[in-house]
Amino acid sequence: MQAIRQIIETQKLKTLCNIPDNFSSEKVEIIIFPVFSEKTKTAQFNPEQFFGISHLKNTKQMLADMRNEWES
Repeated sequence: MQAIRQIIETQKLKTLCNIPDNFSSEKVEIIIFPVFSEKTKTAQFNPEQFFGISHLKNTKQMLADMRNEWES
């Protein structure tokens, strides 16, 4: 995803959107991200990408063993 980052004067920004008069900064940082439309495809969740820890058995004992190794 691309983004545009720019620092501009608050007065220039007031021409684009409503800024409260009591806004205390003379300059602001603007970050612009694209809005995704319904046409934009999102990646489908693939559980295979997360395979690896679900097959472990007796995890409490394994964690205890690892902690004991650190103390040794």
